[in-house]
Amino acid sequence: MAHEILERLGKSIELRLVAIALITLILMIPVAIVGQLILDRSERREETLSNTGSEWSEKQTLLGPVMVVPYSSSEYVSGTSGESPVTVRYAFFLPDSLTITGTVEPEIRYRGIYQVILYSADLTISGSFPEADFSRWSINEDDIRWQEAFIALGITDMRGIKDEILVNWSDTSLTFVSGMQEASILAPAGVSTPVTANEPSEFSFSLGLNGNDELMFIPVGKTTRIDLSSSWPSPSFRGAFLPDERTITEDGFSASWQVLDLNRAFGQSWRGESEDSLLDSSAFGVSLYPPIDQYRKTQRSTRYGFLLIGLTLLAFFLTELRIGLRAHPFQYILVGLDLVLFFLMLLALGEHMAFDLAYVLSSIATIGLAALYARAIYRSLGVGLLTAGILAILYTFIFLLLQLQDYALLAGSIGLFLLLAITMYLTRNFSNLSALARLKKSDDPE
Repeated sequence: MAHEILERLGKSIELRLVAIALITLILMIPVAIVGQLILDRSERREETLSNTGSEWSEKQTLLGPVMVVPYSSSEYVSGTSGESPVTVRYAFFLPDSLTITGTVEPEIRYRGIYQVILYSADLTISGSFPEADFSRWSINEDDIRWQEAFIALGITDMRGIKDEILVNWSDTSLTFVSGMQEASILAPAGVSTPVTANEPSEFSFSLGLNGNDELMFIPVGKTTRIDLSSSWPSPSFRGAFLPDERTITEDGFSASWQVLDLNRAFGQSWRGESEDSLLDSSAFGVSLYPPIDQYRKTQRSTRYGFLLIGLTLLAFFLTELRIGLRAHPFQYILVGLDLVLFFLMLLALGEHMAFDLAYVLSSIATIGLAALYARAIYRSLGVGLLTAGILAILYTFIFLLLQLQDYALLAGSIGLFLLLAITMYLTRNFSNLSALARLKKSDDPE
C-alpha cells in the first residue's frame, strides 16, 4: 500500500507539488526551534552583560546641580487650638546656565564569549545660579533658612565616581559629600554640599564617572549645552532630545545638544514635589551600542527560512521536470534539513567571529553539501552546479536584505517579484508537462 502511494506520488506532478509544500511547512518547525534558541542565547547574553556591567557600574543619569533652600512654614490644622505647628519645607532652584563638556571612552571587557562595553567619562560641568527668589510664593524673609541651603547632584550609581569632586563656587572651594539630603526625592542617589544661596553664584567642577552602556543627562539649566566626544564608532543617541550637531566616523563620534527651559515640561523653580515626576521624561544622552548585534541579524535571517527552503525545493522540482529524473521525498527532507542547519551554524559561528564572516562560512558549507547531494541524486555535475548557483543567489539576496535597514522592505519586495516572474517563466509550459506525465502513466504496463 505504501509502495503504491509512493508510486502515485512519483508519477503525479500535482501530488509532488503538494508533497513539496507539506515538506516545506514541516521544515519550518525546526526553523522555529532555531529561532527560539537564538532568543534564548540573546537573553543569556543580556543577562551576562547586565551582571558584568553592574559589577563595574550601572547606566548613569546625571541630574543637576540643583539648589535646595529650606524654609519654615506654619500650617493651620483643623481641630487644634493655639499656634500652628512649624514645619520645614524645601524650595528647588535650577541654574540659569549649565554647560557640560567631556569625553566618553569605551572599555571593552569579556565574560566568557561575550563582549561587554563599559565606559569611563571625564566631564567638566560649569554654570551659574541666580539668587534664590522666594517672592513669587509670598514667603517671609525671616522664614527662609539661608544657612541651610545646599546644592545637590544626582548620580544614578555612586560606585562610578572615580575621584573626589571639588567645586569652585564663586570665590570658594567646596567638596561634595555623599548623600542628596532632602533632594533625594529628585534622584535615588547623589552628592551635595552647603552653599550660599542669597546671591548670584558661578560654579565649576570636574567629574570622572564610570558607567555601563548608557550616559544620560537631565537639562536642568535655563540654557543647557552638552558637548561629548568619544572614540566609539557606533553611538545610539536617545532620549527626549537628539543632538543639534553630530559627527560619526570610524574613529569615533562627537555630538552637541542645546536645550532651553522652554523645551522642557518643568520650570526653573518649585516647592515640594510638584515637578519631580517631569524630570526623567526630559532625559537624553548616548548609548555605546555594539557595531553589530549578531543575534538580531541571525533572528532576522530566520524570517527568510520559508523563502529559502521553499524556493530551493521548487528549484529541485523544476530541475526534475527538465531532466526526467525524480528524487525521493526523504531526499527532499534531507536537503531541507541542510538548509535549516545553516541558521544553526550561523548562530554558533556568529558568537565567535564577525557576523559577515560567519554568514559566508555557513553559506559555503550549506551550499557545498546541497550541491554534492544533488549531483549524487541526479548523477549529473550540471545539476550540482545549478543547485549551487541557485542557492548562492538566494543566500546573496538574503545577505543584502540583512545589510539594509530603511530599504529592506522595498528591496525584498522587488526581489520576490523578480523571483516570482522567473518561476512563472520556467513553468509557462507546466500544463503540457503535466499532460505528458499523465500520458506516460497511461502507457505504462499494468
